[in-house]
Amino acid sequence: MPKTFTEAAWGDVLDEMRAILIHLAKQRQTVSYSALCQMITTASIHHRAPYFHKLLDQMSREDEAEGLPSLAALVVRKDSGIPGQGYFAIFQAEGGSPDELEAYWRTQFEAVCDYWADSV
Repeated sequence: MPKTFTEAAWGDVLDEMRAILIHLAKQRQTVSYSALCQMITTASIHHRAPYFHKLLDQMSREDEAEGLPSLAALVVRKDSGIPGQGYFAIFQAEGGSPDELEAYWRTQFEAVCDYWADSV
C-alpha cells in the first residue's frame, strides 16, 4: 500500500476495482491495465505502479479464498490481449507449461464470466 493510502482508501479502491470488473465480467469483456486505472475514480493510479499489481493480487487471493474465479483474468495487456506474467505466476509455479498460458487464461476468463453472468 502506498504511503499516501490509508487502509480505508485501499479498501475503497479495491471495492471500486471489483465492481468495475464484475460489470465487465457480466458483459464478457476484458480491460487493459491502463484502461482499468482510468476507470477508477477513488484514487489516481498508474497501471505500472507496484501497488496497482498488489491490488490485483489481493483481489485475486480474496476471490480464491471465497471459492470464486479470479476477476483478475479480465485485466489484460494491450499488446497481447492476455494478462501479464504476474497473473500466470502460480500456474507456472505449479508446473504449468509456458505453452499453455493462453489456454489456461481462456479457461479462467470463461469461468469468471460464466460465474458473474449467472449472478444477480
